[in-house]
Amino acid sequence: MNNAEIVSEKQGIKKGALPDGRLWTLDSEGYQCQLELDNFFKVRHRITSDFAQVHISSHEAESTGLNNWLDWVFGTHGDIKLVEIISLGGKKINEILKSDFYQRKDLWYRGNNGGNFPLRWVENEQGVKHPLRAKPVEGEVYRRHFYSLEMDLSLRHLDPDSDLELFTSWMNMGRVAKFWEEEGGMDKQRKFIQDVIQDPHKYPLIACFDDVPFAYFEVYWALEDRIAPYYNCQPFDRGAHMLVGNSRFLGRRYAQAWFNAVSHFMFLDDCRTQTLVGEPRADNGPLLKYIDGTFGWKKIKEFDFPHKRAALVTCDRDEFFESMGEI
Repeated sequence: MNNAEIVSEKQGIKKGALPDGRLWTLDSEGYQCQLELDNFFKVRHRITSDFAQVHISSHEAESTGLNNWLDWVFGTHGDIKLVEIISLGGKKINEILKSDFYQRKDLWYRGNNGGNFPLRWVENEQGVKHPLRAKPVEGEVYRRHFYSLEMDLSLRHLDPDSDLELFTSWMNMGRVAKFWEEEGGMDKQRKFIQDVIQDPHKYPLIACFDDVPFAYFEVYWALEDRIAPYYNCQPFDRGAHMLVGNSRFLGRRYAQAWFNAVSHFMFLDDCRTQTLVGEPRADNGPLLKYIDGTFGWKKIKEFDFPHKRAALVTCDRDEFFESMGEI
């Protein structure tokens, strides 16, 4: 749903539903949204403004069921930066900034950190002093619905047994091997996976659309990674190596969703993370095309690793949450 559709539907009625089945109706008065059973509330938004009003009783404003509707409002109207919660008597109860809302963890995050892991400095085998990292949990760590795709995107810890065959097939695809240079049989990929799992600064994730695996993300702490000497690295900076293995999900509209999601997960996984970084090959045009200018990401420079010419790309936390919009 976009703002143009709001205008075009003024003379008629349009209906839809959240993924959980709760209904909305759009007419000339705005949206009527189902909170529970026969209980509906109003959402009003002028297309010339960057805020919407939710008209609801004071008691209903505390309902956890309202959070999914706020996600729907922000997720389907990219220009809305603020939602005002208005009582049925016309009094403002609360106001919610989009940039604050998407930093909450309860709707999307399933991990075990969230910035709660205590700060304790340790030194690794390479002599790098860094904060002790929380051990990643197995299973699903993130799930979010993308309304433009009408699909859920989820992230789960890579399973070294059940994911091995799929992971091997991805690594041996020509377009993947060109940039990863890790092609080889299942024995080689099994060792690759075990090395990643045993490395405390890495977090191997399988990404799924509606539970169909499509990509591998290797999330890492930048301070302990090879990228650290090439920029002003901070203790909780984070990055991710990535590959899309399922060709069905190639293309800009999918890339915007997964790039937004994995960035969102990294920021939620530790509130002390202020910057995300990446170092794709400088000649990886398709990836750089998706990255530059996407939700706070930008290319900073090119530099030389021993094994490749790389592009340094970064994302600032505040810019990311300010720029999150309709996807």
